[in-house]
Amino acid sequence: MEINLHQDIAIVTVVGGDNLPCSLPGQKKIFTSKGEGLTGSLNLPWLEEQVAGLIRGNQSNGFNVACFSNPEEPDQKVTVMIDPYLPPNELIVLGGGHIALPLVKLGKMMGYQVTVVDDRQEFVTAERFPDADRVICRGFNDLGRYLTLGPGSSVVIVTRGHQHDQVCLRQLINYPLAYLGMIGSKRKIKMARQSLLEEGIDPKIIEKVHMPVGLDIGAQTPEEIAICIAAEMIKDRRGGSSHSLKEGPSKKGASTNDSEISSAIDKEVLQEAIRAACDGTPAALATIIKTSGSTPRKAGARMFIHRDGRAFGTIGGGSGELEIYLAALGVADELLPRLHQVTMTGDRAALEGMVCGGMMEVFIEPVNTFRALCGGGIIESE
Repeated sequence: MEINLHQDIAIVTVVGGDNLPCSLPGQKKIFTSKGEGLTGSLNLPWLEEQVAGLIRGNQSNGFNVACFSNPEEPDQKVTVMIDPYLPPNELIVLGGGHIALPLVKLGKMMGYQVTVVDDRQEFVTAERFPDADRVICRGFNDLGRYLTLGPGSSVVIVTRGHQHDQVCLRQLINYPLAYLGMIGSKRKIKMARQSLLEEGIDPKIIEKVHMPVGLDIGAQTPEEIAICIAAEMIKDRRGGSSHSLKEGPSKKGASTNDSEISSAIDKEVLQEAIRAACDGTPAALATIIKTSGSTPRKAGARMFIHRDGRAFGTIGGGSGELEIYLAALGVADELLPRLHQVTMTGDRAALEGMVCGGMMEVFIEPVNTFRALCGGGIIESE
């Protein structure tokens, strides 16, 4: 079963409040990116209005925790976590040949929804690509008719021949794609560039196409070529420099991430929690909403805990995670959300391998708080 969430939505959850006439922690509502309420309720009209305004103003960029006050009674305050949810970006592999096989596996590992297209039925079967989300047997002449292409799309052209590659490239080059790459020899790429120039395509647009596709790491086998393509996609997505890490920080100031696990994992944890809610499975979801000092993970990190003890995701490991794990088992039993604070003293932090201590505040909620969101076409089980 897969959970489908519409694009451009935000899941808003109440995590605390002061001087309120009712108990709100755990209440949820889904909003569109324009601030329109879709389903669920926060139970306070003034709160929903302010949350909608924040989302509408695009001020809630990424995971966010915000506090709101009742304009008529300022001592009434509510804290919510706002989690913009965007399904994984899509990787479209045009061509189902030998390079596509490892590339699809890598795409799934990187958190993409993967689609494979080929005009040969035997090359686009579920058995050949068990990791793909979609396999499509269609010609390459009308890609726009059956593919949704946009800023969330990364496309790699690896068809069986230069003619098909050119047909694909000609259609795709003017789309605002996240990434567009085409495999080919130097001679083939030179011919492709010249053909596009003769057709009046802006040279600046042509230069944005990754051709030949991939980073120069000396790849030769299909698996190595797939890795060099995936590496270039990561470089493009994350702003890397491609220099060897042993050489130290790049002069270009490429970003590094020594402690954070990809947020894609946290989205998968959220999917598991919603899935459990829709199935009626007893479980709890723990989300870091605030940190200070040295902590292994930051706000937005999640862990999902079944009442039978199974867990998915991490908020950092060690004794702090164990503390939250045990608290979450209690929440799954009691069906009451709670805030839990983990304090890492200097000695405790040293045992966890951190330089100094820190604090993290974790909101733990039973997954049944998502039940109200499982219908109405917003969150559906298949």
